[in-house]
Amino acid sequence: IVHPLSKYEVYPEIIKADIKRRNLKTIAGFQTRNVPHRAHEYLQRLALEKVDGLFIQPLIGRKKIGDFTPEAIMKSYQTLINDFLPQRKILLGALTTSMRYAGPREAVFHALIRKNYGCTHFIVGRDHAGVAGYYGKYDAHKLCKKIESELDIKIIYMRGPFYCNKCGQVVTDRVCNHEKDKPKSTFEISGTKIRAMLKGKEAVSEKYIRPEIVNSLSGVKIFIEEEI
Repeated sequence: IVHPLSKYEVYPEIIKADIKRRNLKTIAGFQTRNVPHRAHEYLQRLALEKVDGLFIQPLIGRKKIGDFTPEAIMKSYQTLINDFLPQRKILLGALTTSMRYAGPREAVFHALIRKNYGCTHFIVGRDHAGVAGYYGKYDAHKLCKKIESELDIKIIYMRGPFYCNKCGQVVTDRVCNHEKDKPKSTFEISGTKIRAMLKGKEAVSEKYIRPEIVNSLSGVKIFIEEEI
């Protein structure tokens, strides 16, 4: 199947050449199937404190009904990169492959793909490639730690971000105890929650997603309505 947004697909050789041209010695791969929300942006900024650059590679292949369309993902990421992130350090290119929702094993698969694109690091977060709570929250961390020496790419293990009203920002349990001590002051930011907001089931909050990202989706078909 020829994907309608295949123009966003970039060959590994092109990404490797771009990494070299920008003189980025270390670069982390970031896998996503969602439009960017505050939690993912938080992880991306954390990664940029550890490495020279970031390769954001949204998966735009076959996904389940209700997931974001390729057009929505790519357009919103272009907005985030152009308006909020350090452009010289960010590379963007789509990955046209099926989303398998295979949890830990898919995290390994995603890491190997990004190694082939020239990434030195790969970000594995909470419930990577999970679906409906089927896998444990950090099962992907456990598998990657078990075989990381064989992967030939360094894994950046990220805790699940959440918004803390008391702290007034996106945090993780490494820097904020309020998720346990004052759970009513915190809430999880997830792709599931963002989809519900953009479908009009809940009010859109700036604490979850930037208004500029929401505005960038005006006139764009946001959700997959039938299997590709």
